[in-house]
Amino acid sequence: MKKRPIVVGNWKMELSHKAELELIRALKNMLKGVPIKSEVVVCPSYPSLPAIAEALKKNSKIAVGAQNVFLEEKGAYTGQVSVLDIKPFVNWSLVGHSEVRAAAGVTDDIVVKTAAMLRGHNINPIVCIGESEEERRSEQTVTKIRTQVASLIEGLDRTSLVQTVIAYEPIWAIGSGQTPDPDDVAQIVLLIRRQLTDRYDQELAERVRIIYGGSVTPENAGHYVGGPNADGLLIGGASLHPQKFMEIIQAVDSAFGEA
Repeated sequence: MKKRPIVVGNWKMELSHKAELELIRALKNMLKGVPIKSEVVVCPSYPSLPAIAEALKKNSKIAVGAQNVFLEEKGAYTGQVSVLDIKPFVNWSLVGHSEVRAAAGVTDDIVVKTAAMLRGHNINPIVCIGESEEERRSEQTVTKIRTQVASLIEGLDRTSLVQTVIAYEPIWAIGSGQTPDPDDVAQIVLLIRRQLTDRYDQELAERVRIIYGGSVTPENAGHYVGGPNADGLLIGGASLHPQKFMEIIQAVDSAFGEA
């Protein structure tokens, strides 16, 4: 059975609540009556999750994800958001995005524990990994990716790994307009699959979806998916524009064969 490609839109903190509702209405209209192969996930801001989930209640083409979640389920954690708060509205959650790691001091250990906690609540994690510009220049990319993936392998059981999406997002490419060579991304995807194979087996390694993110546009989307490359994309800025997001979905569909 072939994996279903996945396209994730991370809306970050770019839109007002009203604008997020307008965006989801536009996406629903664009996808109406259009067969798609890709699984599509949108990650709005926390306050919009209930309204977006309600708007998509009868739409099987778009799923809802959170942009982050706190590790602890409850307690004296002012300003944090618990899995219990998001659980009624989402099927997915980003974990360990580089912006969150930088702002909150989130470590690989916290990322893995959070992913495991999410799986305990039947929410699928989208775990972000990637190297900084400094690590890239000092040729530490492979070491960084190996370390991050090793943490995932040790911290998640087989079932949880299969339900986890691994998002390779080179930190230097996020929002910068810079992008890696598609062959380099393919090598990272292969590296991750080899690690999964070494720990478990090839069957598991092939089932885990590995996606790419970082300055993705409709023009370059098709370069990073299909064949030995990624199983989908994590989109930032382009996901805020319905037409661009739709074109990226279509590019991924085309790379994997039309629905």
